[in-house]
Amino acid sequence: MTMTEAPPTTEVAEDAVEVAGPPSRVVGFYDWISSSDHTTIGRLWVYTSVIVLVAMAAVGAIVGIEGIDAADVDLFGGTNEYFRYWSLHRMGFALLAVAPLFIGLAILVVPLQIGATNLAFPRAALAAFWTWLAGGIILTTATMAGGGWGALDGVTSEESDAIALTLVGTGMVIVSLLVALMCIVTTVIAYRTDGMSLLRVPLFSWSMLVTAAVWFLTLPILLVNLALVYVDLQGPGPFVFGDPEPGERLILAQLGWALEQPQVFALAIPALGILGSVVPVSAGVRNSRHWLMATLIGVYGLFSIGGWYQPAFNDIDQDLLFVVFGIGVGVPVLALLGGAMATLVGGRAGVALPGTALIGVLGAVLVLLAAGVSAGARAIDAFELAGTAAVGGIFALVMAASVLAGIAGLWFWAPKLSGITFPEGLGRLAVTLVLFGGVAAGGAQVVAGFFDAPDLALETVDEDIVEVLDAVSLVGWVVVAAGALTMLAGIARALSPNAPAAADDPWHGQTLEWATSSPPEPGNFAEPLEPVASAAPLLDAREAEPSADDEGEDA
Repeated sequence: MTMTEAPPTTEVAEDAVEVAGPPSRVVGFYDWISSSDHTTIGRLWVYTSVIVLVAMAAVGAIVGIEGIDAADVDLFGGTNEYFRYWSLHRMGFALLAVAPLFIGLAILVVPLQIGATNLAFPRAALAAFWTWLAGGIILTTATMAGGGWGALDGVTSEESDAIALTLVGTGMVIVSLLVALMCIVTTVIAYRTDGMSLLRVPLFSWSMLVTAAVWFLTLPILLVNLALVYVDLQGPGPFVFGDPEPGERLILAQLGWALEQPQVFALAIPALGILGSVVPVSAGVRNSRHWLMATLIGVYGLFSIGGWYQPAFNDIDQDLLFVVFGIGVGVPVLALLGGAMATLVGGRAGVALPGTALIGVLGAVLVLLAAGVSAGARAIDAFELAGTAAVGGIFALVMAASVLAGIAGLWFWAPKLSGITFPEGLGRLAVTLVLFGGVAAGGAQVVAGFFDAPDLALETVDEDIVEVLDAVSLVGWVVVAAGALTMLAGIARALSPNAPAAADDPWHGQTLEWATSSPPEPGNFAEPLEPVASAAPLLDAREAEPSADDEGEDA
């Protein structure tokens, strides 16, 4: 098969756009538990994570209500309960929503981008999904039943069992994410089509390699922490890691580094890869800086490695390293944003890419840049932002950036995900809500940190400006929750039986996922692919085709 933007049909393909419903076969429960097709497995990860995203955004809004007036408002029944849901919001948003959303997109898209017929170890990826889902249910249920990641007034014997169950669920989630990443990495390394060197791997697939490198170096450290705390809670001796003394060495203090800078930035690495995939297609030109963008993504990943930052075992002075990592994470983001804008300025108009994808990914990078600037300020001791609301603000900004990139990726690859295009109106509304809501939720907390507002609002700060900022943050989380719900509504509307089927290559894509049907049939490609000669093989094929003028001259 020659690498063209669509199969060699013309009128049939055009008519197919108007046919109601995606051309894929019906997928039932048996496929969900036994399928070896990466597209089916990817859908399970994606759709489930979107539902969880809506739930965790709603929890964030409820936690924000409590934080406005911590002294009087008691939605959770006490400070311990408030702490549990505050912790659940952060752990759940990161490990049950954002991370699996990117993994689901990667399971779907990466094999297509590199010309593979399937994902490596697909049933392992399927088993990882069900283990992740079971772990998430255990984690959430145990937290709601009195578990979580510690207690503010000390861990009692009754609470220790529920907390231990929470730790087990969290461990299951982390192991599942690592197994799924292993499948993705193996696919990129071993399943690439002829001619596709690592330097020609599309940027989203490359970003997943960088993500895997960072997560493989850091998440096992988190697993070890979980194991130490679990043994501590279940053992007969005195508490060391899960200290029962009120307010002292909470369990989350041994695990929370995974949700703080620089480690929290590792969750957003795939967002940069989505940027590199969407912008050249939107501009309609070749990305001449492919190698540079790949390098910058790698540098960003390097600065997001946070496994070394261990509050419990930090016996050496790491202030300088922390400052370097905190400030350095924003540099590659700024450079990538500049490269993307240069590509757009030098591009040509007329490409039918949905605005949701472009607006979403540019908004994601802008918010991520704001998070990087805030992280730089957090790393400077003179500002005294450690332990303040700025920590939660940085987390909120990174999560908002990740969600924006996730929406962009879903709307961009919707034809490959489900054989249909997602509604543009709802997509733009979702992007707008998450963008402004995320900036309000995170930015307000970063500013509140300069007024010594605590990260965990157990009491009201006697500053009028802090109350105003807390209210702004609350509104922001409500808006983010509305944006997540709008995203879910857009996906649900697109999956209705009357939704029109999408063309195989509606955006004039440049990478191999657009050289097959929408959605892909088993085996992905109907015919063997020609050797790849660049990072944009479909663009190469279009440029090699004779133009209309050339055909006229030949005639």
